[in-house]
Amino acid sequence: MTNLSKRFILLSLLLLTLFLTPRSSSAQTKNFYWERFDVDITLLENGDMRVVETQTLNFSGAPFTYGYGSIFTGSNGNNDAITDISVRDENGSYSESGSNAPRTFEVDYGSDEVTINWYFEPTVGRRTFQFIYTVVGGVQVGSFEEGDGDQIYWKAIPADHPSWIEASTVTIHLPEGVRPQQYTGTNDYLVAAYLDGNETNGVRIQVSDDGRTITYTLLQSIATNEQLEVRVQFPHGLLDIPVPDWQARAQNADLVSLVIVVIALLILVGGPLSGLLLWYVRGRDPEKGIVVPDYITEPPNDLPPSVVGTLVDEKADMRDIVSTLLDLSQRGYIIISEEDRKHFFTRTDKPDDDLRPFERQFLKDIFRGKEKRSLTSLRYKFHNKLPKLRKLLYQELVNDGLVPNSPETVRNRYGCFSGLVLLGAIVAFFALPTMLGNLVTTSVCPSFALGLTAVVFFIISRYMPAKTQRGAESAAQWEAFKNYLKNIDEYQDLAEAGDIFEKYLAYATAFGLERSWIRKFAAVPTTPMPGWYRPYPYYGPGQGVGRPLGKPGGGAQAPSLEGMSGNLTGGLQSMSDGLTRMLSSTNTILKSTPPSSSSGGRSSGGFSGGFSGGGFSSGGGGSRGFG
Repeated sequence: MTNLSKRFILLSLLLLTLFLTPRSSSAQTKNFYWERFDVDITLLENGDMRVVETQTLNFSGAPFTYGYGSIFTGSNGNNDAITDISVRDENGSYSESGSNAPRTFEVDYGSDEVTINWYFEPTVGRRTFQFIYTVVGGVQVGSFEEGDGDQIYWKAIPADHPSWIEASTVTIHLPEGVRPQQYTGTNDYLVAAYLDGNETNGVRIQVSDDGRTITYTLLQSIATNEQLEVRVQFPHGLLDIPVPDWQARAQNADLVSLVIVVIALLILVGGPLSGLLLWYVRGRDPEKGIVVPDYITEPPNDLPPSVVGTLVDEKADMRDIVSTLLDLSQRGYIIISEEDRKHFFTRTDKPDDDLRPFERQFLKDIFRGKEKRSLTSLRYKFHNKLPKLRKLLYQELVNDGLVPNSPETVRNRYGCFSGLVLLGAIVAFFALPTMLGNLVTTSVCPSFALGLTAVVFFIISRYMPAKTQRGAESAAQWEAFKNYLKNIDEYQDLAEAGDIFEKYLAYATAFGLERSWIRKFAAVPTTPMPGWYRPYPYYGPGQGVGRPLGKPGGGAQAPSLEGMSGNLTGGLQSMSDGLTRMLSSTNTILKSTPPSSSSGGRSSGGFSGGFSGGGFSSGGGGSRGFG
C-alpha cells in the first residue's frame, strides 16, 4: 500500500469520527410543545372580560428562560385595551420589572398591540404558567333592532404560536341572568368554534343547564400557527354594555366608506363629463358661415405658409419654421446653396421692411448679423430661439383675428389645471388613508377618480384652443387648398404646371407634403429648378464644367430638374433627393439640443342568519412563545 493510500484512509477515518461524535451540550437545540393551552373567560357586568390562560409546556434540549405573548388592541384586536396583566407559575406570582431577572415580567403598550415578556429560572421538562389579563371593550354590541344580540367573539388561541398544542379547553362564564340566544323554534344555542376561520366539528361545545357556562373542548391537536376562535351570542340589553370605541369607529367607518365611494363616483363621472362639456362650450370651432369646396387651386388669402400651418393644426411646429425658410427664399430674401456637400444660407440685400415680426426675427436668428451661414453652424444654437418664434407665430394668429387667444396659452392653462388635479390625486392617495385609518378601505377611491379626471383634462387640453369665425372659415379654405396640393396630379397636368412647384413648395412643407411634392414634380422633365436653390455642382444649360451659374436674375434661364439630371452625376434622383435631404437636415439641426454633460380579513362563520352585530371578526389574536 502506498503512502498516499494510507494518508487517504487515515483522513477518511478522522472525518468519520468527527461526524459520529455527539455534539456538546452547548450546541443543543431547544424544543417545546404545549401539553395543554386552556383559556378561561369570565364576562363581567360592565362588559369587560377577565381572561386566564393556563399553559402547560414540555421543554427539552437546552434550558428555556423566558416566555412572551402579544395581544392586538384597537380595531386590529376588536377591543379597547388590555389591562390588569399578571403572570403566575406553580410557585406563585411574578413581579413586574424591567430587570429581566427570573420571576419578573414586563409589559410594552404599543399603539395597536400589547406585548408581555416574563422570565424564569433555566428550565427543562414540564412547566405550567398562567397569563392573566382584562379585556376592556371586547364584547361586540348589537344594534337595538329586535333579534340582534351582543357577542363574545375571541381568538382564544392566536395564530402565531411556534409549536403544536396537544389539548385545549376554553370556558366562557356569563353573568347571572345571562344565557346564550337560541335559534327561533329550536333548542340550539348561538355558539360556535372555528379552526383557522372555518367552523369545525373538531371542538365539542357544551352549555350548562343554567346556560351561564359554555365549554369548548378540543378533540384534536392544534398544529403550529393554527388559531382557535370561540363565539357566543346573548340577547342585547341584558347587560348595560356601552358600544366599544373600536366598534363605533368601525361602524362610522362603514358610513364614511359609503360617503367616500359616492364622492369618488361623482368625481369619476362628473370630472370627465365636465371636461367634455367644457370642450363642447369653449373648445369647439364655430360653425362656418360659408360653403367650402373639396379643393381650391390657389391660396385663399395672403397668409404666409408658416401662419397657415399654425392655423390649420393650431400648433407652431418645426415644419412651420422650415416653411418660413423656403417662403423667404422664394420671395428673394435668402439663397440656399450646396458647397462641398454642405448647405449654406446667404442673405440677399433685399430690405425686410415689409416682413412680419416673426419673419424678421427668423432672419435675425438665422444669420445673427452675418451675410452667410452654414447649416451645420446652427447645430445646438438655434433651439433656444424656437420658443420666441413659436410665440410670435401664435401672436400672428391673434393679430389677424383668427383665434381669440394664443393656442399655446390655452393648452398650457388647461394642462396646468390637469397637473393640479393630478397633484390633488397624489396628495389624497397618501393623506386620506392616514386621516381615516385602515378601517376605511375605500379611502383610495377618490385618488383614482381624480387621477382619471386629470388624464381626461390633459387630453382635452390639446383640443381646447378654438378659432374665431373668421379663423374657422379661413382654416376650412386652407384645408381645401391642402387637398389640392396633396392630390395635385389628379387636378392638374404637371407637365403644364411646373411653375407652381417653387411657388407652392413652402405651403406643401407647412402641410407636411414636401416629400411627395418634390417627388411628383421631379418626375416631370419640364419642372424648373427654384432660382434660390443651388445644388452642388450647379451648372447652367450649355455651360462647361467649372463654370457655376451666377445669381438668379442674371439673364440665364433657371435650369429644369430634368435638365440638371443630364449634367449631374447620379442623375435626376440625386438632385431631388438632395433638396429633400436639405429640408430634413434643416428640420433636424434647427431643433437640435446639446448633448447632456453626464450620462386581516374577517372570519367566516357558520350561523346563517344567526349571529348579528355587524359581522365583525374575532378579537384578540397576537402571538405566544418561549425561548
